[in-house]
Amino acid sequence: MGLKHSDENSGRSADSGNRRKRHSTLWPLERFVHAHSHRSRDIVIETGSDTGHPHFLLIPALTRVRRKQKGIRALVIAASNDRVRAVGDGQSRFEGHFGDGIRVAVLDSGDATRKEAEVLSNNPGVVIATGSRIIDHLRRENISLSEVHTVVVDEPERDDASSFNLDLQFILSKITNHPHIATFTPHLHEEMDTVLSLLRRPRVIEQETWQQSGHSRSHTRKEPHMSRKDSNTKLPAEAQIQDRIAEILRLIHEEADPDELNFLRKMVRKHVPFFSRGYFAAYLLRGSTAKGERKTTTKKEGDFSSVFIGVGKNRRVFPRDLIQLFGSVDSVTAEDIGEIKILDNYSFAEITSSKADEVIAKLDGTEYRGRKLNVNFAKRRD
Repeated sequence: MGLKHSDENSGRSADSGNRRKRHSTLWPLERFVHAHSHRSRDIVIETGSDTGHPHFLLIPALTRVRRKQKGIRALVIAASNDRVRAVGDGQSRFEGHFGDGIRVAVLDSGDATRKEAEVLSNNPGVVIATGSRIIDHLRRENISLSEVHTVVVDEPERDDASSFNLDLQFILSKITNHPHIATFTPHLHEEMDTVLSLLRRPRVIEQETWQQSGHSRSHTRKEPHMSRKDSNTKLPAEAQIQDRIAEILRLIHEEADPDELNFLRKMVRKHVPFFSRGYFAAYLLRGSTAKGERKTTTKKEGDFSSVFIGVGKNRRVFPRDLIQLFGSVDSVTAEDIGEIKILDNYSFAEITSSKADEVIAKLDGTEYRGRKLNVNFAKRRD
């Protein structure tokens, strides 16, 4: 008996050693995904764009599906047919690690719907396909999702995410259970709000987190800590905030330079963590309304004349451009320029009446951005 007991311990020790050895052959992201696939909460992992083959997408499915379970238990919804095939190749890579004996169906055969239907009729444990392919089989009643308890989402980059997320919403609406959802994305982006709304208390893991050796801690979407001073701050009235938001949106559409806004937006994406951007915008709005209601016009007191300028937004002209244009007239200072209103094909600006004639004389007929400029006194409406 003692010898038999010793042999059993030796066998367990050898199996444990082999598992550790096999586990060491996994890539860092694969090890991280495997460690988190056992947990109950939904996960979102930012993978980065250069993580090699997307084999890691198969790990949550293979980890959570049991060989003796019947029916389709897991879906891997990939972003393209190329990704479908690449993920399917991962099964051979993970043999001996986990998921041994689990049947995996890879639906990448294009128009061979009948052949895929035969594969699905054999009730594989895991199905890998694009969202549109799964929907096609749902409509043909070739696939049942009644037993699905795990969904792996291969979220694409922002530009391709809108239609993908619509397919994802439709598929999830057909799953009667509340599946565990593991979402992978090269980069966290705004379109992911749709996916996040479908998850339950998701654990969000940024790329830097899993790359830190030995510090694979995840974080959730938490509200920022509010100090006692902040919590006692009197909030502005909702109507005031609403008016300020409306004014900012008006300025964005009518006066802001798109090139400048796009540059600033890139800076926000680069330097503000994805799940802090809402609070970042709220904090800026807080500062914008802190001093009370802003004026919605730059109208100044004094004697001004309205001047017509025959160029507008269609020529990519913004208030700062017209200020520079008027500033080219020697006698004109910033105090001589009042309210500026830019429309699609022309603009209006208020100029100190004593200098309006000089501005018109100097600028009318001059070349501006490849065309002669028409500058004159604005006609009064009857």
